[in-house]
Order: sequence, then structure tokens, then C-alpha cells
Amino acid sequence: MTDSDREPPARHGVRVVRDVRIPTDDPAVTLAGDLFLPEGAGPVPALVSVLPYRKDGLGGIGGWASYHWFAQRGYASLLVDFRGTGSSDGEPRPPFDPAEADDGVRAVGWAAAQPWCDGAVGMWGVSYGAVMSLRTAARRPPALRAIIPVLGMIDPEYDFVHPHGARGCLGSLGMWGLSTLLSQLLPPLHGHDTVAEQRRWRRRLEHAEPYLLDLHRHGPGDPVWRERAVDPAPVEVPAFCVAGWRDLFCDGSVRAFEQLSGPKKLLAGPWMHTPPHESPFEPVDFHTLALRWWDRWLRGVDTATGDEPAATVFVQGPPGRAGNGTTGDGATGPAGPGWRAYESWPPPAKELALAGTADGGLCPAADDGPDADAGQVVGTVRADPTVGALSGLWGIPTTGFGLPLDQHDDDMRALAFTGDPLAAPVLVAGRPVVTVEVAGTPGDLVVKLTDVDPDGRSTLITAGRVSNPPPGPVRVVLVPTAYRLPAGHRLRVVVAGTDFPRHWPGAPTETRLTRLSLALPVVSETEGTPATPPVPGPPPAGAASLHLRGTPRWDVTRDLIRDGVTITLGEDVAAYAPQREHVLEVDTTVAATAQRHHPAAAHLRATSTATARMSTGETVVVEVGVHVTADSAAATGRVTVDGVESFARRWTA
Repeated sequence: MTDSDREPPARHGVRVVRDVRIPTDDPAVTLAGDLFLPEGAGPVPALVSVLPYRKDGLGGIGGWASYHWFAQRGYASLLVDFRGTGSSDGEPRPPFDPAEADDGVRAVGWAAAQPWCDGAVGMWGVSYGAVMSLRTAARRPPALRAIIPVLGMIDPEYDFVHPHGARGCLGSLGMWGLSTLLSQLLPPLHGHDTVAEQRRWRRRLEHAEPYLLDLHRHGPGDPVWRERAVDPAPVEVPAFCVAGWRDLFCDGSVRAFEQLSGPKKLLAGPWMHTPPHESPFEPVDFHTLALRWWDRWLRGVDTATGDEPAATVFVQGPPGRAGNGTTGDGATGPAGPGWRAYESWPPPAKELALAGTADGGLCPAADDGPDADAGQVVGTVRADPTVGALSGLWGIPTTGFGLPLDQHDDDMRALAFTGDPLAAPVLVAGRPVVTVEVAGTPGDLVVKLTDVDPDGRSTLITAGRVSNPPPGPVRVVLVPTAYRLPAGHRLRVVVAGTDFPRHWPGAPTETRLTRLSLALPVVSETEGTPATPPVPGPPPAGAASLHLRGTPRWDVTRDLIRDGVTITLGEDVAAYAPQREHVLEVDTTVAATAQRHHPAAAHLRATSTATARMSTGETVVVEVGVHVTADSAAATGRVTVDGVESFARRWTA
């Protein structure tokens, strides 16, 4: 690690200005923002984030440390509530509405015009904040000089709500539908006793519609989703894209990077839906890397970022002799998992062509022989609605837990093609492609690539899905990855009809495969160079934190009588509100159930209870619930103040 990679020291105190008002085209509507200013600094660049998750609630709690960190190093940070959410005025828009960019453009322009700003503005955010950074940058506001989209996406339907064109389940309808409803009903946690904030809260309670209803109402293929997609091509400002191989938005993050037209960098690690510096495994000092990006593009400082390779990625895989792409002991051969830098993404690769055989093998395509002749059935995919639970939570928005489990049992419930033990390590980097030919009309196909170790454990490498494929050869492009299989391990291609709980279980189908081929992008071990991104240091002595506790839950339960499975996620968290006036406690449970022989009985139930202990002595309790079946969605909300019910409602779609 070089000196430039070490965390720079704090140079400023931070003055927080709550609830600044940002005008819009409508004189009756202003957006609300919290401003973090470096004390004792002259005009400085501004960093803008725009979110629907409330600056006085979970959105502000999650980003509080980052906004302070940048302000301490000479950048003003501005966190803004979407129109119609939190402390902002106006009617809320549907989720992922393209007009959300209006809020981003307004926030950027307002920040640039303030006396504390030198006119240079950057925009960044995690998840929805990344979407907003890309969407706003595509509008090209004059003051916006650079962006950092972290763990984001560009196609809300394909990447999130209805992944790969199949109706979503635990992630979008369950966890996100529940959490956004909770945020909608929470009382104001800053200025809660003012007339203006009480009016905004009451308006949200009585008039706002839960996002869940919109997601359920607009199913896969609804034309509205094309209107809500983000086109990264018009983005010309420099972009530093951050992706997680195990994140639900991995494909969207990498596609965004690939489609950007301006200067760009990619950092891809083995993370779930967690900022790199907060990941419990392979954390990276995101703040220091971001600061170098901002210094280069907002201040014009030569930080050498322009001379670095375009992509720095973590090569996953079982442990080897050493990490970081070197053997470390002078021995020949590749190392275990570690970081590598490539001049381009995807890096140059040779295609390894493999074919499935009727006996469940996977062999070089040149040797596939008569088993793969057209018309010869090599296997039948019988959709099992319970398959997918053992692949981990890679398609679910979880923070730091949910890595893939041994999915051997799931493999045996699907159609699996397994190769011979590898004679030498194989480094896969890019997008594997599986092509199948079928007899008759093809059903939905989920394809997974796994690493089978000598003990028979099967670990997910990557996956893809095609929904409602047309007749003819079906090409399934898998999510991008970087993964090294050691010698002695075996490649496996698994073909299923479902991926629960990422997708909602569909009707039982049978698809007969007459040919299966795998095109694997294999990268030479001499390609690229070892990389060592900076790691987060210990927090400074006496550093304040808003978080009080956090206990996650993840259960996979088999019903042996009904041949079903239930996946349960939950978390019990407590934190100070961003202004440290109140304490917010949230207890959440989300459970999705599917049965092999009764896919129509699949259902999802979720509950969340938030208790706001106000500094003025009141206790406000918000209880929300979600119940989803194949053809219905319902949500409930109830608010009590000191035990007295002040609001109760049920919504249906």
C-alpha cells in the first residue's frame, strides 16, 4: 500500500445544517436536505446524494459516517430527500420514475450556487443513490463534474423488481416493499414538533401509496419498466463504479460501467449489498479511494488515478497459498483468491467450449460426440419451486451475510452436468454463456455455474435466467464474475426452472434439452497485475457512532412432509437518529414459502415494528405488514403514540 492509499487525516471539524430548503419549479414545493460543512474552509466542492430513505431516518443513519468523513477532509456533503418523502414537499412519485432526476438536477444546481461551494459538484450514493447519480448525470447538469455509483443498477425491472424478467419475490416485494412502507409511515425525527413536519407526516399517512402496490401491479414485461430504465450512454462525466460479485445489482453495476462513455473506473469485490468499507469480508477503504477520485476530478489534483488500470477486481475462489494474485512462496502456479488489476473489463480471454452429455457429464465441445446430436435428449428440466434456497442471498438486498451455501441438494433437484476434475487451475473472468436447444416449447430456464470441490460441495459461481424464451436455441448470459477454480475441482452447469426466493415460483413445467453448450471466458494467469486496495483502518479513538445494536437472522427450513422450503430473514437494530435526539429501534421478519408439488401455494409474509423513543418523552410505534401471493398483494400500517392509535390502514393490489 502506498502513502496515497493511506487514509488521509481529518483536517476540519464539521458543522451540520439541518433541513436546508432547495427550491423546485413549483413555488409550493421545496426539497429538504441536510448539509455537512467543513469548518474553517473556504469555498469547497460539494458532494450530493439524493435518496428516498429519509435523511432523518434510516437513510441518514446509514450514510452519517461517510458524510462526516468527507466533510472532515474538505468536501461539503448534501443529503437530500426525494420529492414527497421525508421532509421534502410534494406528492411522491412511483418508484424509479425518470422524473426523479429533476430532484438530482435541482440539488446539484442549488449546491453549486451556494457561497460555501466553489462551483464543482460530485454526486454519489449506494443502491438507489447510485441509480440517482447515473440518472442525474445523464441529464448533464453543468456543475456536475464526476460521480461514484456504488452497488447500483440501470434497469429496475431486469435488475431488481422482476429479476431477468421473472416476477420478484423475497427481495423486491418482501424486504424492499416492507422497508419503504415503514419509512413512509415513520414520524418525523427532526423538528417533529413543528407544524410543517407534522403536516408532511400526516399527508404521507393519508395519501401516499406503498411502493409495493406499484411493483406488484406492474408485472414482468409491463411497458412502464422501459420508461423507468436508466440509459448510461449520455453520461460524460468521469464515473467510478463500485460493484459486488455477490450483490443483487452486480450485473447492473457492471453493465453501467460498460455502457458509460466518459472516463471511468471499476472496482468489483466479493461483497453483498454492503458498502466496501463496511463488508465483514474483504473490506476495502472506499472513502480513501473515493477521495482520490474527487480530488482528481473536482479539485484538479494529480492523484494518478488516470494512470491506473481501468478495472480492479477480486478474483474469488477457494483459498490457495497466498492472496493478491501472487504465490508468495516462490512456487509456480496461481494463488488463491485476491485482487487483480486489468487494463479493460472484461479482460482479454480465450473461450473454453464445453458441452453437456446424456450421462450428466460436461466435456470439451470437440469431444461431445453423438450424445449431443440434434434431437437426442440430454436431459429433462422439471421445475421444482423450492430450488434456489441454497445458492445464498446473492439476489437479495442483505448487508454482509448470505454468501452461497453448499447447493449440492439443490443441484440434485435440477438437471446437472458435471465435468471431470480440472488438471490445472482455471480463471474465469467475464460473462459465461450457456446455450441450450430444446424439444418443443421451452419453459423458463435458470442456469447456474458452480464449483464442485473434491468432497462434492457445490458452490455458486454465477447464474442467469431466461424467462418466456422463444422457440429455437436459448442463449443464457450469466452474471459477470471473476473466479478461479483450483486443479482437482470440477465445473458444473445446473439447469432449473426456478430460483426461489429470488423469483416467484411459477407453474410446473418440463423442458427437454437436446443440446447444452457452455462458453467460458478463461483469462490467462499472466493477464493483469496483482493489486492491493487499501483496507479500512481502526476507527479513531472516541469516534462517535449512531449504531447501538444489530442482530441479523437467516434461516432455511425444509418441510419434509410437504416437500417445501421457507426462507426467513430478519434483523433487530437500534440506532440514534442522525441528530442524536431520538432512538429508533426496528425489528423485522420476512419469510417466503414454496412447496414442490403446490407452487400456487407460495406466499410471502413480512412484518416490521419501529419504535421511536423521542427525546420529548413520547413513544411512537409504527407497525407494518406485507402479504403477497401469486395474484395478490396487501399491506397494512398502524401508528400509535404513547399507546393510542393515531392511524391504521390496509392497502391492496
